[in-house]
Amino acid sequence: MTPASGADKDPTAQYLGRILVRPYASSLKRRVVTLIKACRAFDHTGAPAIPYIAAWQAHDNIWYEFAGRRFLALFDCPGDRLAETFRSRVVDQRVYKWVNMNAAIQREVRTQAELQHVRSHLREEGIIQGEVDAVYKVDSPRSGIVWLKDQAVVEVFETDRLCLSVGHLTLVTKEMRSEEERLEKERLQVSLEMAGAVCHELNQPIQGISSYAERLLGELTPGSAAHDHVKGVMDLVGRMGVITRKLMKITRYETKDYLKGVRIIDIDRAADEPPEPQG
Repeated sequence: MTPASGADKDPTAQYLGRILVRPYASSLKRRVVTLIKACRAFDHTGAPAIPYIAAWQAHDNIWYEFAGRRFLALFDCPGDRLAETFRSRVVDQRVYKWVNMNAAIQREVRTQAELQHVRSHLREEGIIQGEVDAVYKVDSPRSGIVWLKDQAVVEVFETDRLCLSVGHLTLVTKEMRSEEERLEKERLQVSLEMAGAVCHELNQPIQGISSYAERLLGELTPGSAAHDHVKGVMDLVGRMGVITRKLMKITRYETKDYLKGVRIIDIDRAADEPPEPQG
């Protein structure tokens, strides 16, 4: 970036955007010039917030008219590629909604893939509400995983069919890591309670089936079809016993894909146990 004094005099110095160099309405250009000057001045104060000005039209991708120095440094890319780089580096987006005083705060988490499908909807929602408030988990080329709180107001320019998002980013990595640790403990506690309840309810039926099958096995002729079937039942009961013992050894919260969009507890990883052989 150029020194603050030079940049303040010329809003196109180190300019990232499109509006000032394309045939948009003069009223929009004046507004952008005013905003860029204000954001540059704020950026040089050293305040924790990182200012930015984003713009978009209809279904086009967002671009930046201005980005604070730390925003550019965080993603280590030229200004004209910042929007694309930021978009590709998002791990997930988290929105916290407070419904009323008697309800808990609702947390919505969208992965990068999910964001691709709802981006237009989120923009429309921002236009209607006139503001944006979300937290992004991103993989920074320089800093690794960081969390950025995004707060902005949305301005609509009907003549140019264009929207501006004027806001700032705040690093909230420390706070979000604390939240992740808290949620991890809560999920583990729920998993342990569920595992204990399942084992308690299953142990008595498993013991009963095993006892009946063992007695029946002694009454059948070895090598007969019935004998082999009952022996197969006992083998399955033995596997169920192994599973319940693993459930009681769970020490951390681990999940795995089950069906499309559904994840389940990965018992082997959660209990630090080798997986059961299949077949």
